[in-house]
Amino acid sequence: MMDDQSLTNRLAVEINDWNSKEENLKKLFRSSPSIETSLLKEKLKWYESVLARYRKTNSVYENLTLQVVKGEHDNLVNQLYPEKLRRFIYKNIVLRMNVRLKSSIYSKIEAKSNNELKEKLERIGFKDAFKKVERYLNLGETKFIVPVSYYLNEKERLDHSLNFRKDESGQYQFEGFKTSLYSQSKNEENRQHFFTDDGVNARQSYELLSGRAVLIDGIWKQLDLNDKDASGSYRVKEFPQEYGYDLKKALEELPINSLDQLQVGEILGSLKNGGRELVNLERNGSSQNFYVEANPQNRGLLIHNEDLKKVLLSDLLNQNSKTSNKQAKCLAIQSSQRQHRTAKSKSL
Repeated sequence: MMDDQSLTNRLAVEINDWNSKEENLKKLFRSSPSIETSLLKEKLKWYESVLARYRKTNSVYENLTLQVVKGEHDNLVNQLYPEKLRRFIYKNIVLRMNVRLKSSIYSKIEAKSNNELKEKLERIGFKDAFKKVERYLNLGETKFIVPVSYYLNEKERLDHSLNFRKDESGQYQFEGFKTSLYSQSKNEENRQHFFTDDGVNARQSYELLSGRAVLIDGIWKQLDLNDKDASGSYRVKEFPQEYGYDLKKALEELPINSLDQLQVGEILGSLKNGGRELVNLERNGSSQNFYVEANPQNRGLLIHNEDLKKVLLSDLLNQNSKTSNKQAKCLAIQSSQRQHRTAKSKSL
């Protein structure tokens, strides 16, 4: 989507910035007789840089300003090279070479920057969005927002707003994305958060907005869904390595049925990405399915039954212990009865 700031004349902003710097330098070196000529030469280089960088602009406002810059550039050439021969050499040889060289350099920089932007979007899960982004790149907008929306299931939808801005060098930077999670079943679960360019990908944004924790660059992160800032985003809780959360150890504490190393690795990988995993646990002497999630704040796991009701690990372990004791007593009684029957048969 475009906003009013898309009509900003970037060229006018740069000219005002240059004029401000020029005035400051004149004040700083007012006693220097060569400052005026030096500034004019630097200004000429700057004009040529501007003409090369903005040659492809599609903005009407910037094109009008560019025409004025061209006129000012020509006047400056006449001022710095009053002799016809020197002026002819500069315009027909030096200037053409400079423009051709700078245009080539900026084209390569632009292509590299756009390719890096494309790779970044692919890396965080927005591969298909780059086609939309390219349209805005070609328009030369100062900043723009690209919407991406899709359903996760029949009741949940994610709306992403990808933010881009052109920096001082004229290259586009990805500033992050705002994600809104909409649930048709529970309106109170409609949540949104702005994720800066800090390593969070599209999948992880959903897990975070669902209240789960995600491991990013060695730091566990989780949104505090009860604490929002002025922009409507949630406060981010962070648990670094020093906090002492050991996910694998927490998983090993569960009365889980036998798993091979591959299955353990897959479960750990999913939990680190904020996933909710279905595991088969021993309870009351039988196997039952439970959902588990990483819980770095309490250095453990969140456990829910198949109805998504919370279950305490201590309850699971106590019930299993009681069942084991009961089974042990039964086995002892059965053994005693067998021994009694054996002794009786021998006496007969």
